[in-house]
Amino acid sequence: YCMTQSLSQGGEGLGTMGLPPSKLRDLCMESGFSEVKEIPINNPLNILYSIKP
Repeated sequence: YCMTQSLSQGGEGLGTMGLPPSKLRDLCMESGFSEVKEIPINNPLNILYSIKP
């Protein structure tokens, strides 16, 4: 649902699977956040981030 909604509104349609950490950091910095940290978790499929203003 989110992917098709993003694309229908002219968005990038990034989705959540395959969003590279570098792209996430770029988007956060462009949006005014100052810190993006990956928090270690024991899960091969998920990444947890701390994103601060």
